[in-house]
Amino acid sequence: MPLKLVQSQRLFEQVARQLGALIRSGEFTVGSRLPPERDLAKQLGVSRPTVREAMIALELAGLVEVRVGAGIFVISDRTEEGPLPGSQATAGPSPSELIEARFELERNNAELAAQRMPADLLEELEQTIREMEAEDMAGANGDRRFHLLIAEATGNRAMVAMTEYLWNQMQHSPMWRRLQEKAWSAGMSETFLNDHRRLLSALEQRDAPLAKAVMGEHLRQVRELYFQLPNGDQETPSSAS
Repeated sequence: MPLKLVQSQRLFEQVARQLGALIRSGEFTVGSRLPPERDLAKQLGVSRPTVREAMIALELAGLVEVRVGAGIFVISDRTEEGPLPGSQATAGPSPSELIEARFELERNNAELAAQRMPADLLEELEQTIREMEAEDMAGANGDRRFHLLIAEATGNRAMVAMTEYLWNQMQHSPMWRRLQEKAWSAGMSETFLNDHRRLLSALEQRDAPLAKAVMGEHLRQVRELYFQLPNGDQETPSSAS
């Protein structure tokens, strides 16, 4: 019997596999509604973000459909690819891993940038905010450029390269893009724009502690909004566990 490669699975992949197996076995039939995310998280002993990522994997695999305000419904019990480790849908860092890495890196970017910011980059940051207002989409060109300019202002090429890597991973991740679509369909563009305006103000003041704090608040808010969007649990982001 040939040996198979041993693969470690992240929690969301384990949850997706388990739910996918239940769907294929008929435990959850086509057309049925899955339990709310908060209930699944409690039963499985995992966090809400883990369940959210599992649902995105199942959605990308074509097994479920997340209907905002209604719930998560089984739409098929068959898929060629499935939410498997290493599949195109789940390859690379997960959304929660990317946000965690950005939180650790970009707060320090903002702190250093406030100390070293050239005047010409401040003008470019203002332009990126205008681009974001026109694009009305997180992760689009204006949003990406805003964060990369802050990294550039640190004068540290390693920090620039790491920031570019994280943004490249996000923009090529089907899971991240699906989260973005849901956030923007919920009308959150103005929330993120206000965060960027506050951050620009801190950078203009050369206030390094404030810039770091505002960037941290912004990325915490990104995580909360992306992972606690209402999806049929009849909860709002502020009341979700």
